[in-house]
Amino acid sequence: MSLEPEIEKALASLRHSLASGRLAHAYLIVGAPRGAAGVLAERVVALLYCMAPGERPCGQCPKCRQIAAHAHADVVWVEPQKKSRGILMAQIEAVQEHINLTSFEGGWKAVVFLNADRLNPQASNRLLKTLEEPPDKCLFLLVTDQPAALLPTVVSRCQRVVLAAEVSVAGAQLRAAVVDAMTGIEGRSLVAAVARSRKVLGFLKQVREEIEQAVDEDGSTEANALEELKAAKEIREARVESLYKEAFNDLLRWLLLWHRDVLLQVAVAGGSDAPARPQSLERSDCVPAVPAFPDQAQAIQHQAAALTYRRALDNINTIEDMRWQVAQNLPVPMILERGFIRLTAE
Repeated sequence: MSLEPEIEKALASLRHSLASGRLAHAYLIVGAPRGAAGVLAERVVALLYCMAPGERPCGQCPKCRQIAAHAHADVVWVEPQKKSRGILMAQIEAVQEHINLTSFEGGWKAVVFLNADRLNPQASNRLLKTLEEPPDKCLFLLVTDQPAALLPTVVSRCQRVVLAAEVSVAGAQLRAAVVDAMTGIEGRSLVAAVARSRKVLGFLKQVREEIEQAVDEDGSTEANALEELKAAKEIREARVESLYKEAFNDLLRWLLLWHRDVLLQVAVAGGSDAPARPQSLERSDCVPAVPAFPDQAQAIQHQAAALTYRRALDNINTIEDMRWQVAQNLPVPMILERGFIRLTAE
């Protein structure tokens, strides 16, 4: 599937913001830095400098070509250093020096962070100070496919732009894992609950192995000094943990949507304790206008038939508790086993 419509939709919104004088000083672009998110970042920067008389960016004028070549004097591109594979304090200091100078063309300045999730803690805190008090006419773009790895305080200073289509494949795999766990094991016994948790844990183990392989393949480490090797190892471990936690959170979101479908079915069936207008469903931003699992409607109905409205609602709260436990860094096996036992309790 082409991501060009996603890119153009996001670009159109930012084009309108620039034209109306409401362009934010910082954007977090969520997507592949070497894919659609990187393309969008280039086009957003080109908006600031394009010389075309019509719709911008044209992609053909001298300024657009400079942006595409990462050669414009007023634009800084920041990437992880090859040895440490992190974005370091010295790079942020260079950025701050650059943005405090007068622009070469008397207009905008821009800073693009590719793989912004590689900012180390010291660099993140230094960047935060700049984002809190940005210079006039200076645009910051943080490009990453792992936004959970960024400091929450840094994220809070940015407007988020998500290229949703880029995460559809991973989302489909996580969705399938939830369907497999919820339909592949029958019953509401303790044994069934433990079996479901182990099935999901087995899937997450595969996910972690894939993450570790992808991180190891994402460039080579050329550190020689002991300090450099230690820093590279810490960055690798932090990146793996961030990716793994994000995948686990996405899986819990699909599990939540499964049980929201069950709750919807209980409400539609008109159980004795079901409210006429279940406000808990209306308020939730996780509940789509249509069921999230239409192809599993029969299984949803079967599970709903065994539940009261109150019990189905308790299951929603259980998954919310599981998501909170992830944020508290509790062990994943414990979260899953306790959670599935609560979900199947009578």
